[in-house]
Amino acid sequence: MLTSTQPRQAAALAAILLLGLSLRLWNAHGGLWVDEAWSAQFVAQAGSPWGIVWRVNHDNNHYLNSLWILLVGPYAPPLLIRALSIATGTLSIAVAGAIGWRRTPCTGLIAALLFAISPILVAYGAEARGYGPMLLALLLSILVVDRWLDHDDAPPPAWTLAVLTFAGLLAQLTYIFALAAFTGWIVTARSRRGSIDAAVAATLRALGPSFAVLAFVVAFVVAAASASTTGFQAGGYPSFTLSAFADVLAETIAYTVGVALPDAWPTIGLALIAIAALLLRAHPDRRPLYLFATIAFPLVLGIALWRIGNAGFARYYLVAVVGLLLLLADSAGAAIQHGGRRKAIAIALTLLVIVACIRRDGALAGAARGDPGLAIAAMHARAPSGTSVLVDTIRPIPVLDVAARGTGYPLAIHQDCPAAAYTFVDLDGPLPPAATLTRCGARYLIVRSGRHLALSGLDWALYTRADLPEKRGGTVR
Repeated sequence: MLTSTQPRQAAALAAILLLGLSLRLWNAHGGLWVDEAWSAQFVAQAGSPWGIVWRVNHDNNHYLNSLWILLVGPYAPPLLIRALSIATGTLSIAVAGAIGWRRTPCTGLIAALLFAISPILVAYGAEARGYGPMLLALLLSILVVDRWLDHDDAPPPAWTLAVLTFAGLLAQLTYIFALAAFTGWIVTARSRRGSIDAAVAATLRALGPSFAVLAFVVAFVVAAASASTTGFQAGGYPSFTLSAFADVLAETIAYTVGVALPDAWPTIGLALIAIAALLLRAHPDRRPLYLFATIAFPLVLGIALWRIGNAGFARYYLVAVVGLLLLLADSAGAAIQHGGRRKAIAIALTLLVIVACIRRDGALAGAARGDPGLAIAAMHARAPSGTSVLVDTIRPIPVLDVAARGTGYPLAIHQDCPAAAYTFVDLDGPLPPAATLTRCGARYLIVRSGRHLALSGLDWALYTRADLPEKRGGTVR
């Protein structure tokens, strides 16, 4: 991508990579939130690579992430558990830059910068889940396909794409959305140069092995679930509502480019208008990718969710996030190269996005996904030799258990009476936590609470016994 005649571009790219790494490290502090902690708990129970891929039949088991947790240990420091996502998220910045560099160096640097600072990529590139590795496989696949489409007579990179597909699916099964976007992209791009039949045949040659890999992985998941006594399990599954769906799309937009309007539907409408305007000027061979990723894919997924339930989460739309950021980079690079008023507008808008993204990155880092590790720290400060805590549901048990074990703090977690020294409560909604509550006939006073900001995290409150102060925070025996 770079030569010895481009030292300033190389230095700029290195600075961008360092910025992206720093933002991800900044956002990687704090205790593991619910999904991360459950992943660690599953790994601790599985105990082996085969146990991870065969016995843990849960949508929270992202294979590559779970194997990494097994390697470093489920009770390792959170930063180490998140290291795979941090590393792959940082590498994704360089790959995005390489995709943009195929147009101009300016486009490459803008693409790298956008991927370095986009809050949604910073957040998911700094937590112990499979989205960081999945995005790296996705971007590498885009680079491979983009290079191939530039040469009519080049053999299709079928096996390279198959390997990347296998890695992407092992990272996170939502990589299947990328395959759908690639199919539409290749068919449309190839049909510009020949018949639709030839375009379909070329697409099948390019993606046939990838579809075979997909079939194998899905068959393996189904077989493992069938062999299990519990079948395949899923975590939270909220019902579909149009307002919740709009909120998710608006949140995705806001944390992709840093800016949004106060209400969801105007944000979505403005984004669609902007995308449509940019698509008209996009490179012909990349336009289908951007169209399928940013408009067709969210529309189809929304219809599917409406039929099967679940309003979705921002992480479902990472294919659209990638498409939107690459489209913005292509458009800004072309406008700057054009010069004149378009250059000035592109620079101004790019600066706006940079400032807005950095502000949201800082806010996300400050919230630290609610940082449940603060609850352990509060109990440790009051009862250094250990204590007991009562929870209302099973959901936060791995969160507290992993955080306590990671610091070597003796903590007994109970879901049933009698009353414990502390109570840990999941908060629901934006209202502040109650100052007092009653559990198992005992009165509790609030000690501290944690709130996540967006995308992922846990809202919680920790309470201590108000009665029997001499026993409060007693030692676990």
